[in-house]
Amino acid sequence: MKRALILLCVIFAGVLAGCGGGSGGNVGPPPPPTLVSIAVATTTPSIAPTTTAQFTATGKFSDNSTQNLTTSVSWTSSSPAVATISNTSGTKGVATGVSGGATTITASSGSVSGTGTLNVSSATLNSLTVTPTSPSIDVGTQQQFTATGNFSDGTEQDISNLATWSSSATNVAGVTSNSGLATGKNQGTTTITATFGSASAHATLTVTLANLVSIGVKPEAATIAKQTTQQFTVTGTFSDGSTRNLTNQVTSWTSSATAVATVAPSGLVSGLTPGSATITANVGSVSDSTLLTVSNATLSSIAVAPSGASLQPNAKLNFTAVGTFSDSSTQNLTGQVTWSSDNTAAATVSNLSGTKGVVKGVAAGTANIIAAMLGVTGSSPVTVTSAVLTSIKVSTTGAPFTAPAGQVQYMATGTYSDGSTQNLTTAVTWISSNPAVATITQNGLATGQGAGSTTITATQDSVVGTTELAVTASKLVSVSVTSPNSSSKLASQTSVQLKATGTFEDGTTQDLTDSATWTSSDATVATVSSTNGVVRGVAPGTATIRAVFGSVPAGTINLTVTNATLATMAVTPPSVSITLGKSQQFTATGSFNDGSTQVLTTFADWSSSNAGVAVVSNFGLATSSGKGTTTIKANYAQGSTTASGTATLTVN
Repeated sequence: MKRALILLCVIFAGVLAGCGGGSGGNVGPPPPPTLVSIAVATTTPSIAPTTTAQFTATGKFSDNSTQNLTTSVSWTSSSPAVATISNTSGTKGVATGVSGGATTITASSGSVSGTGTLNVSSATLNSLTVTPTSPSIDVGTQQQFTATGNFSDGTEQDISNLATWSSSATNVAGVTSNSGLATGKNQGTTTITATFGSASAHATLTVTLANLVSIGVKPEAATIAKQTTQQFTVTGTFSDGSTRNLTNQVTSWTSSATAVATVAPSGLVSGLTPGSATITANVGSVSDSTLLTVSNATLSSIAVAPSGASLQPNAKLNFTAVGTFSDSSTQNLTGQVTWSSDNTAAATVSNLSGTKGVVKGVAAGTANIIAAMLGVTGSSPVTVTSAVLTSIKVSTTGAPFTAPAGQVQYMATGTYSDGSTQNLTTAVTWISSNPAVATITQNGLATGQGAGSTTITATQDSVVGTTELAVTASKLVSVSVTSPNSSSKLASQTSVQLKATGTFEDGTTQDLTDSATWTSSDATVATVSSTNGVVRGVAPGTATIRAVFGSVPAGTINLTVTNATLATMAVTPPSVSITLGKSQQFTATGSFNDGSTQVLTTFADWSSSNAGVAVVSNFGLATSSGKGTTTIKANYAQGSTTASGTATLTVN
């Protein structure tokens, strides 16, 4: 036996346990692979002056593995007079033709390098062609246009990312200025124009609702108190399985009992007297109705949150008003009450549509923020400190780059002389230094328009915060779709948020969830919001969910909808204490009879048993309105099955 073991040890060079041999029998970790070579390539080895070519660098390592090194290598051009090449983040490896000739493009990493050749012609641009010439898309879907340059030497080149794009009717369809990706917004026709130098070309884009199958009016079976209002929305389901918000596309709203409730062209319903009315929305020939009940409950009190909050001069804070009625029901009245401040020298509050309840600090002091309606008032104090804004930090939870038509949400955080910080995202002035690269809204949402870099600036009181945003010139190669649920399962009559991730030619990735167009292969199994990837299980079965961005192949996921039934709901944390003026985020998790769980936080209905202690948003965020204890409840309806969970919140 011993001799056999010795023989095995010889054969396997001491690897087997028990072979001995002292330290010579120990095998350490293998050395990391080293870079052996770099391959440089481009899909456009010949370009005209002022046009571009994307080069890629692929590294080969000592273990024969390969890796895309485009964004990590150093790029050089042997003849910058012929063509330059970028080393700037977001555009690395992009060569720009300068004048006729040939140049060697080199990618280097340490002592290893690779080369490729780029030829630049002396051709001049004769004309542009935009394709397709007259496409038709549906509201909420996208169309990628291509601009082809026709040059004097008879060659053609795709210059879609170099041309400047525009839409003659931006309310019908918008188009990214440097990529040609158009998105349908409303029914109608618009002219899409591409301009490069002195040349331009046009295409006609028609936006329709041709494949609309049905619409749904929300909320269903709502109850409101008399003399209050309720905003109704319309969601359309299309033949491709997608759903879209069509509230702005409704051709007519009607109420079956105008003495009970009336409805405005915007879908805002006003309860007049107790009773019931059927609210109907029509989108062309497609219609849907829902029942509205107007109760005779009277407004008893109004809770204003947050209470005891503090903010700095010029900072803004959203206040909420929740009414409690004589039948113990509650209703969010933020957009219905009349807001006022009893000390406008300290703080003001907005009554403008879209910003109602937004409080702005003016100068050091205390003000009561008052909400009034139907003779009932509620108030909450706010303290404005004397702190001075010293700096602004601009940040994002995502990557500091995006693709044309991709979006990045920025946040501005102010730091003050007393060491306090404040979210100033909606209070600062946002600017993009290069709108041709990216535009930005006054809520800090940046949208990529064309390749390059831009400085994103947030300004308040002469204090400035900046960050850089790169919009990649690299072409999108693929889109992948993932689900947070195990095995891509979803219980019928429940929802899930999917994610779309784009991979680009230079190896970078980007979250395209809110930029892609989503469809479902079978709307009888599952529908999907075309704009954000929220899937709703309809009935047991399998459906393929697709995410489309531009002209690349769609990303897909096979989603299995089960007949699992919701058994219980848990709200976490189950018990928590906060101080007055603070907020607490709750999470709702549903457990099903097949052992699966789903996070339902953004899909549940939330309520607070005592609005005078805390009010809770549709996303489970509870904001304190007074001291005491309240029960936070999350309720979810899966068809006729409902489950709820509660948590205890104490405000000190």
